[in-house]
Amino acid sequence: MLKRTETTTGEAEGIGDLVQRLVEDGKAYARAEVAYYKTLGTEKASAIKTPLLLGLGALLFAHAAFLVLIATIFVGLASLMSDTLAGVVTLVICLAVSGLLGSLAYSKAKSGMEDAQ
Repeated sequence: MLKRTETTTGEAEGIGDLVQRLVEDGKAYARAEVAYYKTLGTEKASAIKTPLLLGLGALLFAHAAFLVLIATIFVGLASLMSDTLAGVVTLVICLAVSGLLGSLAYSKAKSGMEDAQ
């Protein structure tokens, strides 16, 4: 990368030539750094690709298990009351759990923001 240029007459290089060479060396160094970090990022991304896909599959199966739980609650309630009422009760149970989790998340986020200040 670093090249010394000599003039054909054997004279010392001028300040303009030195500055130009310095700029070119800086550009070459910057390109090498960008290429290094690009390669490093590509390697890290390919290393986490498989675990990421497996984690996504696990989330999909967890979601399916949650839907089975909701359906089981509905069927259990439907054996005790009408189907419509069982659906409404199941909805209310899901909304109550969702509200509770949302409220907990909001309070934790609010206290976390106050601690950060």
